[in-house]
Amino acid sequence: MKKIFHYYILGILLLLSCSLVCCKKDFLERAPSDLIDEEKVFTNLDNAEAFLNTAYREVPQLVYRTDNSRASYFNLGSATDEAGGMWGASKSGLDFNNGNWNAVSFPLDWTWFAYYSSIRKINVFLANYDRIPNEVGGQTANGRKERMLGEAHGLRAYYYFLLYSMWGEVPLITEALLPGGSDNVYLPRSSATDIIATIDADLQIAMQYLPATHTDGQFGRFTKTAAKALLSRVYLYYASALSNPVNDRQRWEKAEAVTKDAIDYAETAGYALSLSASGGKKPYERIFLEMENSETIWSCASPYDGNGSYWDFWSGSLSQGGWYGEAPVQDLVDAYEVKNGEIPVLGYRSDGSPIINEKADYNPSAPFENRDERFYQTILYQGAMWKGRAINVAPGGADYSNDKPRINYFWRKYTMEEHNLYSGDGMAERRFVVFRMGELLLNYAEARNEVLGSPDATVYDAINQLRRRGGLPDLPLGLSQTAMRERIRHERRIELVMENHRFFDVRRWMIAEEVDNHPVRKIHVSASGNFTYPIWGNRVFEKKHYLFPIPQLEIEKSSGVLTQNPGWQ
Repeated sequence: MKKIFHYYILGILLLLSCSLVCCKKDFLERAPSDLIDEEKVFTNLDNAEAFLNTAYREVPQLVYRTDNSRASYFNLGSATDEAGGMWGASKSGLDFNNGNWNAVSFPLDWTWFAYYSSIRKINVFLANYDRIPNEVGGQTANGRKERMLGEAHGLRAYYYFLLYSMWGEVPLITEALLPGGSDNVYLPRSSATDIIATIDADLQIAMQYLPATHTDGQFGRFTKTAAKALLSRVYLYYASALSNPVNDRQRWEKAEAVTKDAIDYAETAGYALSLSASGGKKPYERIFLEMENSETIWSCASPYDGNGSYWDFWSGSLSQGGWYGEAPVQDLVDAYEVKNGEIPVLGYRSDGSPIINEKADYNPSAPFENRDERFYQTILYQGAMWKGRAINVAPGGADYSNDKPRINYFWRKYTMEEHNLYSGDGMAERRFVVFRMGELLLNYAEARNEVLGSPDATVYDAINQLRRRGGLPDLPLGLSQTAMRERIRHERRIELVMENHRFFDVRRWMIAEEVDNHPVRKIHVSASGNFTYPIWGNRVFEKKHYLFPIPQLEIEKSSGVLTQNPGWQ
């Protein structure tokens, strides 16, 4: 067993020394450069921390790799009504969109193994925790060992939440079991109740040992505030229809309570909505362009594959050196309100012409005027100024070509305008935002609305804070619970776009069969400047798609211990 474990350590440290790409001050940069044996890993504080650091590797990024080959990537929004991509890599958003996936091969199937691999690293760390000294070079490390213990429990809780959000009931493994050894690693799936309780227990331990925030050199590490934010998301999912078909009110009460606690704690720790401009960036857009921001509670530990320069290329116009890998669809553009608080386009007729909301202050000939401020900080559209010139997607225009998505919009969110994709000048790294104050306000409004039966002032206030930042009027008073529920869901769609929420939101609400099961549209701009909105592609969603299939190989290797999710047999 020791020999097998030794090879495992060698592999981890090889990955650590060869694969991690970190910014100058990233804590992940501090790692041993040579291969060392098991004894030296856990009898040296620095080496033990380096081992734990590798467990951060699978924290989701701005884009997911399609598989472990790292051959291609996609943002999870391209598998929703947010965006579309045309790079035909297997296991990408395209497979989610057209229903071309199964238990043998499907997008994100590698995450089952990756998340359990991360959990195993954490379990190994915890099993050896008592061997780790609390000093370096003969000097006490001032709580560093205890902080590492908190991180380990927090990260394990996070990975189990990711598994739960994709697969529902999954096996709980809290010991360092050895694949191929005498230990039985094929455990049956645990109940949702046990999974949530285990996540909660891990987070309670994490909160005992973690600080509210970290200094710059430790930025990206899991914190007590992040633990509270995760607890909010966990219980919100657990209370939602997919996990709570009988609508148990006590689950909503729990979600409300932990979210209120998370908000109060975060505010005390100095977190707040981004409400002011800085460095030429507007309040909303700067959240996603700054390495550190008062609104961001936790972001990925390092700018790995999908962040920073990669995203600028992936989303950028071909005419400016980008790859134009994916783009926002018209359905998302239509969802942005105009300044009087109305949604301008209500749908499309059979001939493809838009159905205009007569209450909206909207001019179909100038469709991008007078919109929610978040629209301008998220999407690049015909006529928008970018890199010193106006976007032009009309035939013959500077941004026109015949390949790639040809949806004729581009992403602005997370994209660095100063970055010259040809010369490399102006590039700056960004970190993918995992938890932020804006999400907590939305979580609270949703949970409290469900608890009360009709919204009170606190529900309105949580949503209106976000609307005011977007330059929109407050929600109308007197909304019913149902009407407020729809408003909250709409606000999540706009506020959290391209942050990997929409994919899971429509599933936990069990509305994906409606919103992800129809054609999506693009915009076409004629040479004379007229706008039309043809269908760009059809989306397919079946009932079985609410949960991922457990990889078929795992089902077969378990000899019946693991059971498959409904519909995937």
